[in-house]
Parts: sequence; structure tokens; C-alpha cells
Amino acid sequence: MVLIGFFLLATRRRAVSQIVGVLLVDNGIAAVAFLTTAGVPLIVELGVSLDLLLAVLVMQVLTTRLQAVFGGTDLDELRELRDS
Repeated sequence: MVLIGFFLLATRRRAVSQIVGVLLVDNGIAAVAFLTTAGVPLIVELGVSLDLLLAVLVMQVLTTRLQAVFGGTDLDELRELRDS
């Protein structure tokens, strides 16, 4: 799952697809951590879940703003933005 997430992050141009890539990477890391140990304590799981929830909310707000300002979430159009 981690490699698929990195593949999505590297190849997809839309912001929503990249959010899915970040979620795949996070879930893959959590799955590997769970499989390599006897289990993860509940407080650690809750902390990771809260962190992930806040990250997804921030990415959703940014994606909504991209859609409103630029009319789409295609990241290739944003490459033309330069600081002068």
C-alpha cells in the first residue's frame, strides 16, 4: 500500500488523487506497524487517527480553495505560478 500511495503521489496531477495517495501511504505505514509488532496501543491508534483526520480536513479546505480560485484541481496549471 505504501508503494501504491507513493506511485499515486508521483504520477497523478489532480489534488484529490494526491490526497488519496497520502491516505494510502498512511494506511500502509499503519498496517506495517501493526503487522511487525504484537499490536498498537489504543492511545497511539487514536493519536494517529486524529492526526490523519486533521490532515485530511486541511487538504480538503485547500482543494476546495483551488477549485474556487483556479476552476479546477489540475496541478499542472499551478506550475506556471511564479513569485516575481
